[in-house]
Amino acid sequence: MTRFTVVSILPEIVDQALSHGVVGRARAAGGLAIDFVNPRDFTTDRHRSVDDTPYGGGPGMVMKCEPLVAAIESVAAPVHRVLLSPGGRPLDQERVRALAAHAHVVLVCGRYEGVDERVIQTAIDEELSIGDFVLTGGELGAACVIDAVARLLPGVLGDAASAEDESFSAPLLEYPQYTRPAVFRELPVPELLAGGNHAAIRAWRRRESLRRTALRRPDLFAHLRLTRDDEKLAAGLPELDVAARTTVALVHHPVLDRTGARVTTAVTNLDLHDIARSAATYGLAGYHVVTPVESQREKAAHIATLWQEEQKEWRAKALRLCTTAASLDESIEVLTRQHGRPPVVAATSADPARFVHAARVTPAALVRELQEQPGVPLLVLFGTGWGLADAELTQVSRIITPISGRPAWNHLSVRSAVAILLDRLFGLRDP
Repeated sequence: MTRFTVVSILPEIVDQALSHGVVGRARAAGGLAIDFVNPRDFTTDRHRSVDDTPYGGGPGMVMKCEPLVAAIESVAAPVHRVLLSPGGRPLDQERVRALAAHAHVVLVCGRYEGVDERVIQTAIDEELSIGDFVLTGGELGAACVIDAVARLLPGVLGDAASAEDESFSAPLLEYPQYTRPAVFRELPVPELLAGGNHAAIRAWRRRESLRRTALRRPDLFAHLRLTRDDEKLAAGLPELDVAARTTVALVHHPVLDRTGARVTTAVTNLDLHDIARSAATYGLAGYHVVTPVESQREKAAHIATLWQEEQKEWRAKALRLCTTAASLDESIEVLTRQHGRPPVVAATSADPARFVHAARVTPAALVRELQEQPGVPLLVLFGTGWGLADAELTQVSRIITPISGRPAWNHLSVRSAVAILLDRLFGLRDP
C-alpha cells in the first residue's frame, strides 16, 4: 500500500477532492492511504498561530518554523518529504513515476507568503511546482500530486494500459478520442477508427499524437527524437515540417565592411562545406549562396559538385542542398516557385536594431508562427563580412534574436552562427 501524509492547516480541501472517483475507490479498498497532520496542533500559544511577519518587512505573513517542522517530523520515518512551492521543480510525468516508487510521501502545503527558508533546509527533501501560476496554498497542488501518482498504482485503474496510453506518459500529447454517436452536429468520427484495422488505427493515433504535440506543445516535441516509422508517419504533416520548408541563405551581397561601406565578399570553401552540413543535420530544404558575381557562383557550384562526387555519401548528401542565386530576389523567386507561395524572410544580426522595418522574434516564436502557416516556406539570411546591409534588405520581415554570450565580445564566425541558430530553431532539447 502507498501512503501519503498531507501537512496542511486546511486538510479538508485535499480530503474532499480525493474522496471520489478512482482515487476515492482506491482509498476505500485500502490500496491507497491518505493521512493528515495539521501544524496548528503543534503550536503553543492560545491563538494556535502558525505564521508571523517577515523579517526585513514586506507584505503578508510567513509560516513559522516550529509548528511546521514539528508537524513534518511527527510522521515516522522513512518518508520522502515534498514541499508544494512555486519555486520548486515543475511536476511532470517522470517525477510522478519517481514519487510512485516511494512507499510513504509527505506533502507539505505552504500558505500565505510562503514558509520560513529554514523549514526547507531542515525538513524538506524536494520542492515541486504544478505550474507557473500562483495559488492561495499548496493543497490543490498536493491533490494533483496524489491523483497523478495514484493512477500508476496497481489496481487503481480498471485497465492498466490506461496509465501509459495517455498524454505525457511519453513526451507526446494523447491522440483525439471518439465515442458514439458516429456523427454529431455534422462532425463524423474518422472512418478509419470504425474500420477494424488495428495496425492502421495505431498508425493514425501515433500520427495524430505527433501532430497535436508539435502544434500545441513544441516544447515537448523538441525533446522527441523521431524514429524511422515516425518520420514516415509525419511526412506531409504541415505542423512538423517547418525545417523541411526552411532554406538558409549565405548572403555575400549586399553586406558591410568594417567601415560600414557596402561591399561584396568572396565565397569560401569552409562556408560552403560547413553550412551545408549544418543544413543537412537539421533537415533543411536547401542552402543558397547569394552573390552577384558570376565567377563566384561558378566557383561555389564547382566546389559543391566535387564534394558530391567523392565517396562519402553523407558529405555528398549535405552538398546536394547547396545552390547559388545572383540576388536575394532570385532566391525568393526560386522558393516561391518550389512552394507555390512566397517565403517568410527572416534575418540574423548582431545589431538587430538596424532592421527597423522588421519584427523582432525569438527562434521558438518563429517556429510557432510557421507551424500555424502550413506550407509557407522560411528563408533565413546570414550575412558575411561585417553583416547584412540592412537598409537595402526590405524583403526581411523578421529579425531573429541575436546570438550572444554574457561578454560584450560578439564576433562569431558565420559558420558557428548558422549552427547555433539552427539548433535553437530545430534542435532536440534535453527534458
